[in-house]
Amino acid sequence: MHSICVFCDGGCTLSVDGEGERVCPKPVSPSAPAICSKATRWADIRNHAGRLTHPLKNVGDRGEPKWEEIGWDQALDEIAIRLRAIIDAYGPESVAFSEMPLNHGFGGITRRFMNHLGTPNYITALDLCMGNTAQVHRATYGWFTTADWASADCIVYFGQNRGPELWPREYRNLEAALARGAKLIVVDPRVTETAELAHYHLRINYGTDAALVLSWINVIIEEGLYDREFVEAQTVGFEELATRAADYPPERVAAICGIEAIKIRETARVYALSEAAIIPWGATADMQRNSTSLLRGQCILRAICGFLNKSELVYGPPLRTSLSELLYDYAALPQAQKDKQIGADGYPLFSFRGNALYDDAMRRAGFEFTADIMASSCMAHPPSLFAAMRGEGPYPIKAFFSVANNTVMSFANMQGIVDALLNQDLVVAFEANMTPTAQLSDYVLPGDLWMERDVAGPVFDIAPVITTSNAFAEPLGECRGWYDVVKGLADRLGMSDAFPWRNARELFEYRLAALGLTWEDARTNPAFAAETPAFGSFLTPTGKVELASSVLAALGYDPLPYYEPPAGSTARESRPFEIFAGAREPASYNTNYHQIAFLREREPEPLLFIHPDDAKACGVSEGAAVRVSTDHGSIKLVAHIDERQMEGTLRIPHGWWKPETKPGLAAGLSSALAHNDGVLFSDDPWNLDPEQGLANLRGGIRASVEPL
Repeated sequence: MHSICVFCDGGCTLSVDGEGERVCPKPVSPSAPAICSKATRWADIRNHAGRLTHPLKNVGDRGEPKWEEIGWDQALDEIAIRLRAIIDAYGPESVAFSEMPLNHGFGGITRRFMNHLGTPNYITALDLCMGNTAQVHRATYGWFTTADWASADCIVYFGQNRGPELWPREYRNLEAALARGAKLIVVDPRVTETAELAHYHLRINYGTDAALVLSWINVIIEEGLYDREFVEAQTVGFEELATRAADYPPERVAAICGIEAIKIRETARVYALSEAAIIPWGATADMQRNSTSLLRGQCILRAICGFLNKSELVYGPPLRTSLSELLYDYAALPQAQKDKQIGADGYPLFSFRGNALYDDAMRRAGFEFTADIMASSCMAHPPSLFAAMRGEGPYPIKAFFSVANNTVMSFANMQGIVDALLNQDLVVAFEANMTPTAQLSDYVLPGDLWMERDVAGPVFDIAPVITTSNAFAEPLGECRGWYDVVKGLADRLGMSDAFPWRNARELFEYRLAALGLTWEDARTNPAFAAETPAFGSFLTPTGKVELASSVLAALGYDPLPYYEPPAGSTARESRPFEIFAGAREPASYNTNYHQIAFLREREPEPLLFIHPDDAKACGVSEGAAVRVSTDHGSIKLVAHIDERQMEGTLRIPHGWWKPETKPGLAAGLSSALAHNDGVLFSDDPWNLDPEQGLANLRGGIRASVEPL
């Protein structure tokens, strides 16, 4: 039997045999042992003393909860009654959801509930992690690209650090590629374990990646290294691109990036002259002021060098409506309600408005729906939504559901999100642990974990692959799956007809029937391909690869990539350092697992990485407590002096809180307000990527350090 681990988003497939606590997961393929210690110690995480196993109701004050155990029926009854009262008073659009589908295993079911309820105000932390990459890929190719590791002879990493405990499956792919002679180019200011494997390590200044990519395009066009036949037959906008790229010669960009022009030229040639180069996804590109331009530049490189559908595959959605698309049921949400989506006027790329620009392309290809790629194509704008929750929007948001997503720690401006939740009439968290978000809730509903549930996936549409995962443990205590919660609320709110499946198993049978499968047929195979449009079918408005994006132009944006220095404090005397945030640590995953002893032993404290010369100048010693401050906020960290950190820069961790400390707002939500990187960054427009509206965490923001 197999199961798919989602202790992180690497999604390693495991072979699981045995019973109860004796199950010891192993790699499905012994020749590719992609598995980390989190999976092998699954029982420690599942059975942790802090695991939530009963529905809880807050009978105290918001932010200073007093928890009372209640039954599921009481919890769902009361939530439904309060939700109905809010809708009657403010309209269905006053209800908002934030979720991470990977964490609860059900793609599309939350949106179906929202569409039948009548609200367009959905967000996900994928806004800052791959979801936004998917939208930019779509604006260029019509769909997301999938790197073909088996053929790759050149790998370009932007900031990724892979290892046995960090995306082990991809790490094994990297090892195999290097063993057969592939070249590795790493773009990263810091010397990481992956950078030490690189043939070329470009230690650029933080946040200047977009300038580097534009300069590579400059070299490739200037030296005629592009695939002329593909460009002429399959793309639009090449002449405009060439004109734009001419503004980014290596000599100019070298000064921006802080590297030698000759290195820019050399690495551009290595990439372009490869037979099968890949640029794998990495979160570093998803959190910059120039994120859209960086991602567009990467997309353009793949296209003009002829790697599309050779080593970078563009599939498109399944030809037969299946899985997530069956569940969304966007037709149930009236257009008048879609038009109320928060933030769609200012940042429409992710919204219903932006998604509609692909309608004609989808119909030409024979689809009866416009796909929601990676659950991020029809989103509200998170900073605008949080502002509306605080009472600063076009209408009030008064009910908020945080679904398998520690929302207050997952975006910039953490204090603003806390204030937003404090202003709600109803907050519900579906969680496994008492997270800082759960501490601000009225009801906390205990969710199952991946080893306790069967899954028919994918949980969001990005690759045309049907996936399955098998439970090998029973849900602990009274923990339930997310579908059970949605079904329970839907029945109580008069939406039973939209949710006719009595349980998750019936839902799986419905989803798989469109593919001529049953759950028993599918569950024995971890993944199998779905039928998709032929390679070369680009689902863009023009039907071609759009080097100059018609979608961005239609939304009022520059159709070509560009580089602009990030805004921020210029007071270098008081803020002498530039910070990089959002880095993932081997022993944790986003905001998770700080309560797990065998993982916490590896990372007992949130570390600030600082160069020895900078530490000396600040009077900071190894292991000392320090305060890191920006113009927006400050947090406490522990100094780690590391010569691999570039001088004048700081690396800070993402998602730190201390579950062992006191909960509640007065105590800083178990120290989250003292340690989480989201405290340091503004979500005001000056710090947002103009096209996508996502916050800049990685370049241009000035900071200071002082010992405590």
